[in-house]
Amino acid sequence: MSVLRHSIFLAVRHLRHHRGRTALLLLALSLVGFLPLAVDGVVDAGERSLRSRAEATPLVAGAPGAPIDLVLSALYFRTPPERIVRYGEIDALVEGDLATALPIVLGDRVKGGPLVGVDPGYVRFRGLRCADGRPFAVAGECIVGATVATRAGIAVDDRITTEPREMFDLAGAYPLRMRVVGVLAPTGDADDEVVFTSLETAWIVQGLAHGHDELEDADDPELVMGRQDGVVVGSAKVREFVEITDENRDSFHFHGPPEERPVTAAILLPRDRKAGTILLGRADVGRLPMQVVRATEVIERLLVEVFRVRRILLAVLAAVAVATALLVAVVIALSIRIRATEIDTMHLIGAGRGRVAVVLGTEVVILVGLAISIAAAGGVLVTMSIPAVERLLLG
Repeated sequence: MSVLRHSIFLAVRHLRHHRGRTALLLLALSLVGFLPLAVDGVVDAGERSLRSRAEATPLVAGAPGAPIDLVLSALYFRTPPERIVRYGEIDALVEGDLATALPIVLGDRVKGGPLVGVDPGYVRFRGLRCADGRPFAVAGECIVGATVATRAGIAVDDRITTEPREMFDLAGAYPLRMRVVGVLAPTGDADDEVVFTSLETAWIVQGLAHGHDELEDADDPELVMGRQDGVVVGSAKVREFVEITDENRDSFHFHGPPEERPVTAAILLPRDRKAGTILLGRADVGRLPMQVVRATEVIERLLVEVFRVRRILLAVLAAVAVATALLVAVVIALSIRIRATEIDTMHLIGAGRGRVAVVLGTEVVILVGLAISIAAAGGVLVTMSIPAVERLLLG
């Protein structure tokens, strides 16, 4: 026991004396151990999270196109597909009370994150709970995800303004100032990263509705250009509202029927298994210009590609690990040769060859042990960051 204790003492003192070399060796060995653990842990954590959210989402409906884009838009609020569907087409798809449809409207941003227009049923479907405040109830109200609230310092009763859709928006879609009525409790999922509002509010932001000064009884010539067949023609000086309040809410009106309003995607909750099969069939036969997909099947196809990339990365890292191990062995061998005088001194004071080998071996064991500990700790920290893992996997 005293031999081992003395060997550890000498090994530690030598490693501390040569701090620079020790740090470089630790860094090299730690990276060799950390990278495979991180890659494997990241993919496993991402796989669990992706599958969990997909399994909770039975069917997703949207415009024809790439299913992966549709599913990622509906589940993770990524950049919406170029094509959209109409609200009336969603209603026609679930005709006969086959399913509950939860439309999702994307395309605008606020506070650096997506503004997501959803049906109130979406909040209940995902089990979202307000840590402070309440869910949105009328147009102009919104609830903020936990991450967005923390990052931007948003609290209940604050006002947040949507980002302009374009530098020069000739369609007249002005940024909308919304009232924050709730801050969601953290979920560790994509819902933490967005701001939710009603479908009507999302459509207003897109310029499909607006509110302005009441002109029916106005007699200001600068506001009213004329009247024809009971229609009041307003001038460019008519003030359009950029915030929905109790005083002006009634003045907001939509252009066109509700059936024509755009929807990015819709989550479908079939009444039963048979209803789900019928919905898939309706889309397959081309009855409507839509596609309906199972979220789990699309995510499984995505994971197949992720696993393929993981295998390639692990093979490359294995080759790098072998090369690094050989280089470390060369460094240790050269170090032993440089320490020839030190080893001779140890022999002169009575240390046998076995004792010297134990001291040198102890140094290697300490280095490898520390490197493994650092690599394992790093791997655990990476796999704990599941939201960041999702963003990495989803781009």
